[in-house]
Amino acid sequence: MPINLEQIIIEPVLDAQSEDVNELLLNLRAYNHTQLWANVKKPIACFCRDLEGKMLGGVFGYDSWGWLNIDLVWVDENCRGNDIATKLMQKMDDYAVTNQLNRIKLETGSFQALDFYKKMGFEVYAQLDDYPVGHTNYYLKKLFDE
Repeated sequence: MPINLEQIIIEPVLDAQSEDVNELLLNLRAYNHTQLWANVKKPIACFCRDLEGKMLGGVFGYDSWGWLNIDLVWVDENCRGNDIATKLMQKMDDYAVTNQLNRIKLETGSFQALDFYKKMGFEVYAQLDDYPVGHTNYYLKKLFDE
């Protein structure tokens, strides 16, 4: 559809406003749904807490388009070395298998937990050097037998 460029304004780069980002996201998802299928991006998480309820660790991600997308993994520094991250990730594996998600993906930095994820059965499928500057960002996946 031709558009009269004199009738539009392209704004300068500014700090993103949440309402604008939400509108952008809704429009992108609407387009994606016309190309694929309606995707319900279901947020899921697993946490570890002490008896007072203080969070000691957790994993957060999304059940989306047949994949489990893990966005956040964290364990309190004072609790590391006690297999908490392993147990949390195993819970996410169990969720994936139970919900017929035969694929998990995540990313990590060279200064984070690459070896841990490899030990958990993930493989690197791509990397981005110098992101952040001086480091490498790794993209990992884990596939289960279907």
